[in-house]
Amino acid sequence: MANDDDNAVEEKPCGACLKVLTSEQFSKKQWQQKQRRRCKNCADSGKEIDVAGLIAILNDGAQSSNDPSTCNASGGGTAASKKKKKGNKKNPPVFAGNADGLYQPDATRGNIHGLKATLASDICAWCGKVEENEDLMLCPVCKNIYYCSRACQKAAYPEHELVCQQRRQDRKNSKEERNERKKGDFTISEASGTGSFFLDYHPGPNGISCVFYKGELRGDEQPGQHFASEAAAEGMRAVLKEKFPLFCRSMEKDTLESRGTLKRTELFTNADELNAIDQFLLSCGPLNDMQRAKEALPYVLHQINISGLKPDGTIPNIGDITVRGYGLNALEWASRRGNFALAEWLATDSRTKVMLTCVDSAPVAWACYTNRVELAKMLVKHGADSSATYSSVFDHKPPAHLASENGQLLALKYLVEGCGHDIHECDTDGQDIRVSLRRNNKVWAQTAGCVACDDYAKGKGVLGEMSTTNKKAKAAAKSKTQQQTSDDKKLEAALRQLKIAGGREDEPDEDDDDGSEEDNPGDYLDQLLAVADARYDLGQYSKAASLYYRGYHAAMHRGSYMNNPAIFPIAHKMIQSWVKTGEKSDLNWAHGMAQQNVMMPGHPAYIRKDLLEVERIMAKKNMKVQRFGMAMGGSGF
Repeated sequence: MANDDDNAVEEKPCGACLKVLTSEQFSKKQWQQKQRRRCKNCADSGKEIDVAGLIAILNDGAQSSNDPSTCNASGGGTAASKKKKKGNKKNPPVFAGNADGLYQPDATRGNIHGLKATLASDICAWCGKVEENEDLMLCPVCKNIYYCSRACQKAAYPEHELVCQQRRQDRKNSKEERNERKKGDFTISEASGTGSFFLDYHPGPNGISCVFYKGELRGDEQPGQHFASEAAAEGMRAVLKEKFPLFCRSMEKDTLESRGTLKRTELFTNADELNAIDQFLLSCGPLNDMQRAKEALPYVLHQINISGLKPDGTIPNIGDITVRGYGLNALEWASRRGNFALAEWLATDSRTKVMLTCVDSAPVAWACYTNRVELAKMLVKHGADSSATYSSVFDHKPPAHLASENGQLLALKYLVEGCGHDIHECDTDGQDIRVSLRRNNKVWAQTAGCVACDDYAKGKGVLGEMSTTNKKAKAAAKSKTQQQTSDDKKLEAALRQLKIAGGREDEPDEDDDDGSEEDNPGDYLDQLLAVADARYDLGQYSKAASLYYRGYHAAMHRGSYMNNPAIFPIAHKMIQSWVKTGEKSDLNWAHGMAQQNVMMPGHPAYIRKDLLEVERIMAKKNMKVQRFGMAMGGSGF
């Protein structure tokens, strides 16, 4: 072949007949093959490639062979080898040096690994047989190599094993990575009467999570999209890399559009990047992570201690920490989502069990709303009020009505038969349970649970209609709601809990020896303080101050060290009780107690405010104000 001549026609050898032919005598597909090609005549007659002759031509550097007997010989030999390839295991097929059939990375056509497998879908990777109809077998492991028969696959396996195993391991690692990233991924959306909450959680190594609040902003928070913390911003930067500035511009645009609303979105890559309060609430709710909740609790309590007084002048507690816009505290959220172990820990831990009985907390109602009957039983066992409800979320609806509207028959039966709720009880609008079900759940008739609750109430004799009788019931229901939220009811419940805890309201006399064990208010401190709060709300300030005083000293000696931070809220209430009596002797006591707590390291700001307020009142009453430590003249302090 004269390659220097511009008009010379290019020729290539046929691998079957070993003739050197021009491109017109090959199909377009065969002409593009590097070595194992067959002319049209050989392909039509089914002649296979003469491997030995082709290798000899390549080794000798021959350009062509015009011996016609070669085609006939190779044809007969090829037919024989075909039979052997199919059935003779002792004579495996010969490797044809089919490099085109092996794995070849192509950097220009990248997949997720930056490589692309070049597959010869019409060439056997071992013997080089070409199948025009692509009737070849794919390696089931690596899915990257084609073979014409099982014999070729077995013959090629020792060499192909390294590539095959590596490819399989790569695919396995990729699958495990995807599964690990998807592990724990979830999206939840919940709403209450005060707002809504949305969480898109992706805890994987490159996961980006967001939490969306609507209805409330804390402190100086601004609406829009924000990083949960500085650590969250750095984590996002590591994930997005060069796309991070573009993402920040998108966040700024969303923040501008959200001005004037109560919508806030916080982004993070790991739950550790959230502040302690959000970690605690999310761990008790959708994350169901007790370990994280326990680790975050001390930080939450510290935030409460340094936050100062609430707008109404009362001391905040753990029950006041609620989900922004959603209005649920940690125990209510754990109860709604059925996190039994977490709810039990919150109901029994001395630092958090105040959520069982605090105002605007209805964990039993939330448990029954989602049919968590066993969880509701546990809460009632530990002192929760099964009748508790509140206006902001439930509009003071009885828990039995809530369970019925959500089609929770087992919870309804537990409230009626286990807790003694009156199934004929009406809500504040005078609606009995059946009327409330129809008015508040428009599709109740298509819900089996709601129909079962309606049948159960009907079997108990509930009329299910608004009548003149219900008008009277409406007034009775309002009166009952007011009575349940009254201070007398609160005191009654507090005294009952104090009795259950084995405590007593009156301090025992020193000469009172009835043979019983020594009274220790530290054993029932929470119940004692609940009684003191109820006395304070009733205006019984002198009695409340006496109870706070007992609780103050019990809390001081309860821990393993002095100056327990838990004493400061008690001291505040005690000082306020003495101030409200207006008696000069009580003001002296209040002044001495305020000075004592101000001198303690780590005292909160409201204690100093108490001291200034007491001194202002004393000056107004023309009392002598002296600051000389804890000793107060004429006070016996």
